[in-house]
Amino acid sequence: MGPKRDALEVKSGSIEAELIEIKERLGSLETIASLSNSGVVLDYARKHVTSEQRLAIMRICEVPQTKEQLRVALNQNSPQAVDIHLKPLRDADLIHQRTNDGGLLTFEWSKLFKSLPKSSRGSLLREDRNGRQAKGRK
Repeated sequence: MGPKRDALEVKSGSIEAELIEIKERLGSLETIASLSNSGVVLDYARKHVTSEQRLAIMRICEVPQTKEQLRVALNQNSPQAVDIHLKPLRDADLIHQRTNDGGLLTFEWSKLFKSLPKSSRGSLLREDRNGRQAKGRK
């Protein structure tokens, strides 16, 4: 008895190529969605960035930061003091918590916040807590 005629042979190279194509299509759809919803997301972010400390966290967390790095940057006395400002941003899905390769807990911009166009993120991060462009920030 020979091999089945309707059997499908799948090579890992072809699966990988299809996965790459799917990821590219998904990325394009996410880009379109983020551009069309950027005003709503920006208003949502403004609604949750209501203090200078939260704004500072958003500015700092463009790159992953540990809680200790945030504590030092915000000039706070304890990690718990950082949590007071960090928790609402995490709850609003503006900041994500991850564990880095070294096993340390880090905080960085969420996918939602990263989906905003660069100019919109920059505009928000240059504002003071009242929505005005902060002095010395262009």
